[in-house]
Amino acid sequence: MSVVLDGRFDAARSAEVARLIARLGLDGVWLRQPALTGPGPADPAALVARLRADAAPALAGMIVDTDAAGVSLADALARAEPGGAAAGGSLRVALTGSRAGQARWLGLIGDRPHFRAEIALPAAAGEARATMAAMPQAPGAPGAPGAPGVPGAVLVPFAAGRDLDQAIADAAGLAAGLPVLAEVAVSVGRTTAEARARAEAEDLFAIVGHPAQGGLFGSLEECQAGAARLAHAGATELVCYLPHAGDLADVLAQLRAIAVGAGMLRPGEPPSPPPPPPVGWGGRRAAG
Repeated sequence: MSVVLDGRFDAARSAEVARLIARLGLDGVWLRQPALTGPGPADPAALVARLRADAAPALAGMIVDTDAAGVSLADALARAEPGGAAAGGSLRVALTGSRAGQARWLGLIGDRPHFRAEIALPAAAGEARATMAAMPQAPGAPGAPGAPGVPGAVLVPFAAGRDLDQAIADAAGLAAGLPVLAEVAVSVGRTTAEARARAEAEDLFAIVGHPAQGGLFGSLEECQAGAARLAHAGATELVCYLPHAGDLADVLAQLRAIAVGAGMLRPGEPPSPPPPPPVGWGGRRAAG
């Protein structure tokens, strides 16, 4: 499970959250360009460079809406790579937007050896197959996942009215063994009421949809079961959008617990029982 940094975070806060996520053992952070909420970084390429310098293990990559982000961003990202791939490995760039927009970016990425493309498949299966077939191939390494210009994964992006389980299953069928990433809204709490309060206070969910529809929502146990179900449907990474809560560290700790618990569940199995209370804890004691 990885996390998208909120567009309301400044560069210092973004680096702080990225380091925390790395310490928790989650799969890293993504930047989304343009940001879905808040102004986002004034210079996204500079923020990428800072994260690669200050919190390199935590940087998963960048999700780019190719219809809203200018192609100049690709050039700026290339300049933000000190020393190219040798300095920090390839930068994952997950592409959303129209097929034409993705194709334009794929052409740019194909010329840059330190980028690894991850594409969002169109909704129609026929268009998806055509998109994958039309992707540029890396010289000398045709069809090798992760090579320049060749997709390293398939992204299931947010979409109005999507059936998340079915979208993941469809993407897994078309990915032919490539990893499948899915954008999900998440609101977890110690109780369903706490999860609901966090969700209702979050403007982001008005844009991407409520976590109860097409995301992870509820108590820790409910979210564990949901994450396990999505993993069995074919998702290999859940790209999580979290409430911009004051207790973000607590939310991240619960996200880590979801990731650990989901990996131990099979479809239909109940969550593991809670640990028993300490000896002598609670209950009534006999008088005298």
